[in-house]
Amino acid sequence: MKYRILDNLALGSDELEERILALPEWRRILARAFKKEQGKKECTMAYQLLCQMLREDYGITAPPAFAYGEHKKPYLIDYPYIHFNLSHTKKAIACIVSDKPCGIDVESLGRYNERIARYCMCDEEMEQINASHDKDVAFISLWTKKEALLKLTGEGITDDLKTVLFSPRMEGVTLETFVNEEKGYCVSIAVK
Repeated sequence: MKYRILDNLALGSDELEERILALPEWRRILARAFKKEQGKKECTMAYQLLCQMLREDYGITAPPAFAYGEHKKPYLIDYPYIHFNLSHTKKAIACIVSDKPCGIDVESLGRYNERIARYCMCDEEMEQINASHDKDVAFISLWTKKEALLKLTGEGITDDLKTVLFSPRMEGVTLETFVNEEKGYCVSIAVK
């Protein structure tokens, strides 16, 4: 299992357009569907990061094509034994590639919102957040763990957000979280 985080997203409009033009048609259409340049940049750079990792780690030089599973989790059509997941935010892009099911989530650090936290965190998690010296980091750390796990399973956001980290789907799953306060993001990975 390898993952990478790209946190230098400085890219001018001309260079972004060149990169979009280099994408396979299906990904170019997806990138251009974003209304704002930031979304186009994240979509383009995430795919390019995946391509770089596949090239370096597996010797795959052809642009990968995706298909989508039962819960719309993407997989590589020509390499179904290689698992991957992408995540992006304004501050960073994250990619994980593994021979085992995996999920990754990256989120920007922001202002803690207790109403949102109470909606998606159980009592034990709220105690962790409230006991922390930095509620925002504690909240985002838990949130990215939940999302990485749900991306591993392919489920995406579910109704049981409060209990997801205590559910049977955690069996055999390793979770790791890294916070980069200097760059302003948090990333969690989940591997089965």
